[in-house]
Amino acid sequence: MQSINRWNVVVVMVLFALAGCIKSGAAPKAETPKLEMVGKADADGIKRITLKDIETKRLGIEFAEVTKSGERLTMPYNALLYDPSGGEWAFASAEKNVYARTPLKVEAIEGDKVYLVKGPAVGTKLVTNGAAELYGIEFGVGK
Repeated sequence: MQSINRWNVVVVMVLFALAGCIKSGAAPKAETPKLEMVGKADADGIKRITLKDIETKRLGIEFAEVTKSGERLTMPYNALLYDPSGGEWAFASAEKNVYARTPLKVEAIEGDKVYLVKGPAVGTKLVTNGAAELYGIEFGVGK
């Protein structure tokens, strides 16, 4: 009788292990992306977000450049973010895996194109996919 109980325990443990309920060692702890202030802390509190290659890949970050249409700066609509008070922003990347919010002043939106009164220079790389996640990282959303 005692050996039957032992086999039942072994079978149950194997089933739990196969189901992933028993951990076979400590899983590596995920690192929180590193945040660095851009220069001195200014009144806007804009932070520079520095990610590792794997973190950038996991977020699926993609880019588009600021262009010019006639005399107006243009950018894709999917790079545009609004803060809770209605401020207009985009995340720019001047170097690999480093991102910082940049202020914008929108003149008009036509389809998937945004025309700017004020914004980053032509050729600036703006985050089009993953910008909302960067915003969450900057402000600690979900913590």
